[in-house]
Amino acid sequence: MENYAQQYADIKKAMRKDEAAFNKIDRRLTQKINNEDFKVIDTDQALQENYTFGKRLADKVAKVGGSWGFVISFIVFLVVWMFINVMQLFGWHFDPYPFILLNLALSCISAIQAPIIMMSQNRAGEKDDLNRRNDYHVNLRSEEELKLLHAKVDLQTKYNKHQSQLNQLQMEMLIRIENAQREKEIEKSIHVDQNDEY
Repeated sequence: MENYAQQYADIKKAMRKDEAAFNKIDRRLTQKINNEDFKVIDTDQALQENYTFGKRLADKVAKVGGSWGFVISFIVFLVVWMFINVMQLFGWHFDPYPFILLNLALSCISAIQAPIIMMSQNRAGEKDDLNRRNDYHVNLRSEEELKLLHAKVDLQTKYNKHQSQLNQLQMEMLIRIENAQREKEIEKSIHVDQNDEY
């Protein structure tokens, strides 16, 4: 019986150790989740903080200049310009055939529009950079959480093994106790039978 008591104490000690490790992993998991290094920022809010008039204007120009509506309306404008000057409608003939004035206007529009669109692309790049950082932080956080959860599952498996050993030991102890009681009852009945014979 002393052997069972020692085994029982050893298994209980190992289980208490596992429970302490569980608590430690839970604390580490909570710390990792609340860690400032893994904080995800709101990209829209971060960009709004330094959203100046020039940046708003650049975004609107890029939105209009990069749309099909702008392209189609500009093609219509060019065709009308050329048609009026070639056909001399209404007696207007302000830009004859090589369309030098039209070329000058297109060059000016391109010279102004290109840097504005690039400014807007820089803002889009800033937003992409913030999103990329957020993705990186989420991935790091997930990796840390998975490591801790994996350790917790391993520990749970070990704890379940100890629990199974404890159950088996208890069953063996119960069987031994029952056998001992049966033996006592048999001895008692034999002893009673022997007394009855005398």
